[in-house]
Amino acid sequence: MSAWQTAFASAPAFSHLQPWLDRFQADDWPALASLNRFAAQQNLRNAIGLPVRFSAQNSACGQHDYETGIHASGLVPSRERNWHDLFNALTWLAFPATKAALNGIHQTALLRGMNRLPASDAATLFDESGLVLSGEDDSLAKLLAARRWREACITRRADWRHLKVHIIGHAVLEKLLTPWTGITAKCLFIKTLPEIDLKSLDAAIAEQWRENVIPDKSTLFPLPVLGIPGWWPANEDAAFYADQRVFRPMPPADSEKLNREP
Repeated sequence: MSAWQTAFASAPAFSHLQPWLDRFQADDWPALASLNRFAAQQNLRNAIGLPVRFSAQNSACGQHDYETGIHASGLVPSRERNWHDLFNALTWLAFPATKAALNGIHQTALLRGMNRLPASDAATLFDESGLVLSGEDDSLAKLLAARRWREACITRRADWRHLKVHIIGHAVLEKLLTPWTGITAKCLFIKTLPEIDLKSLDAAIAEQWRENVIPDKSTLFPLPVLGIPGWWPANEDAAFYADQRVFRPMPPADSEKLNREP
């Protein structure tokens, strides 16, 4: 367990969590009681309409029991004074419909007697490492999906102002406490109006998952998060995107498949 700190809160990656981060004390970890107070104020609900609350986890919990328990009771096992679980709770507060939909996908797989399905694998990946780009124009997202990094992040850098970026994956948020250039999220593009608010975006993301628009994890494309314009000072230099260990080119087989798609 690392020490409590709030310096991270001003970074762009955490901006969607600001309404809750601003209410935390500067000198100590937030208690589960505080998170549950926020949950009650927002009337947080799971996929079957039960109130969502964060309960102290004092022993190991496998994914099967974890997801089943949330679905059956609304209780989210949470380790206290733990960054990973704190960011999970904050993501429930910011994107409750999305989190409920992801939990529902896991429950569907379990009801079929299968611990894993392509959709539940994708849900796990998105829950831990997901990022959402939203806006009216999907052309920039297509460049990113094709790993045309310089074109997307240098040539069309000004066009990022028309997109909104939100990290869903609480594992990515945890990694960004001590940033390094290789941190990579799995990206989903949602076509929306530019002025969409967080609640409406949450509903749009949840609908994509409920309607099985993301059938497997190949639908999500990789995006090194510190390459997002405005998120890291070093990416002002075009040379930042030349590191192929981070900004990897599209594998030839995937490139051929992408070129064949309409």
